[in-house]
Amino acid sequence: MDLIRSGAAFTGWTPIRTDCEGRTPTVDWCLTEGISFTDPFFDQTVERCFRDPCRLLFQRRSSMEEVGRFVTGHPGLPPAAFVFHMSRCGSTLIAQMLAQATAHLVLSEARPIDGILRATWARPGTSEEDRCAWLRWIVGAMGQRRHASQERLFVKFDAWSAIDLPTVRRAFPNVPWLFVYRDPVEVLVSQSMQLGAHVIPGLLPPSLLGMTAEDVAACPPAEYQARVLARICQAALVHRDDPHATFVEYRQLPEFVVTALPEVCSIRFQPTDVDRMLQSAGRDAKNPAVAFEKDGRRKLGMASSALRAAADRWLAPVYDQLQQARAGQAGRSRVTDAG
Repeated sequence: MDLIRSGAAFTGWTPIRTDCEGRTPTVDWCLTEGISFTDPFFDQTVERCFRDPCRLLFQRRSSMEEVGRFVTGHPGLPPAAFVFHMSRCGSTLIAQMLAQATAHLVLSEARPIDGILRATWARPGTSEEDRCAWLRWIVGAMGQRRHASQERLFVKFDAWSAIDLPTVRRAFPNVPWLFVYRDPVEVLVSQSMQLGAHVIPGLLPPSLLGMTAEDVAACPPAEYQARVLARICQAALVHRDDPHATFVEYRQLPEFVVTALPEVCSIRFQPTDVDRMLQSAGRDAKNPAVAFEKDGRRKLGMASSALRAAADRWLAPVYDQLQQARAGQAGRSRVTDAG
C-alpha cells in the first residue's frame, strides 16, 4: 500500500484501521463508495467491501496528519449522539434501528476509533491533546456523507470505550451520549455463552481494573467477567451529572429509540423512518436474518451459583447506582419500562 501524498483526495474512501504504535501514526483506508453502512458492526461492512477484489487489492495508507488536513476541508456529518454500553444490553439494537433512517450514518464499534482510544496502550507517552485531535479527525473522516439524504452521524463505541469517556467528552463536549445497561445476571450469562473480547483475560491492562497480572491469572472466569463489566459501568457513572448523559436500561428498548432519543438529540424522525425502525426491532440485532426472541427469563434460568455470586458481589451495587442515575434524569424522558 503506497503512502498517500499530502493533498491527495480521500473522497469515497473510509478509514478502516489506525496504527499508533510506530513513530508516526498511520491510517489504512478502503474504497467504500457505493457501500451502505447498515451491518450490525463496522468490521462486517469492511468484510463486505473486501469481497470485491478491487477494493481488497487497492487499499491506501496515510499519515494521521493527512487525515487532519482532509477533515479540515471536509468536516463530515455532525455527530447526533454517541452510544456507550456494558455489552450484551441492547446497544446493537439501537444502532440497527438508527441505521434504518436514510438521514443517518451509523458507525458501530469501528476499529479505527477504538485504535485511537487505545493509543496510549500501544504508544505510551501519547498526549491527551493528540489523542483528542486524532479522535476528532477519525470520526470526521469516517463520518463523511455517503449520499445526499444523510444529515447526521451516530457512533456506537466498543464496551470498554466507556473507560475513555473523559477523552471522548473532551474531544466532543457538546454531543449527547447514552450508556446502555442490563440486568447483570443476564449479561454475564450471555458472556459465559460467548465471550466478548473485553472479558478475555489479557485484553484489558490489569491496572484498568485495579488488578495485577497475578490477580487476573488467579481470578475465576465469572468473577473476572463481572469485574470487567463493573469497571465499565463505574466509568460511566463517574459522569452521571453530565447534562449530555442519558442512562438507558435494556427494558426501555425499543421504545426509547423512537420516543425519547429524538428529544435527547434535539432531532426529529420521519414517520416512515419510525416504521422501519420498529420493524427492525422485530429482528435479531446481531443477526437480522432471524426474528428477535426475548431471552431474559431463559438466561436467568441458566445462571450458575458461581455466576450469581459474582453478579451479586461486583455488579449488583453498580446496577443499583445506574438505576438511581436513570431515575434522577427521569424528567428528561417520558419512557417507562416495558417490563
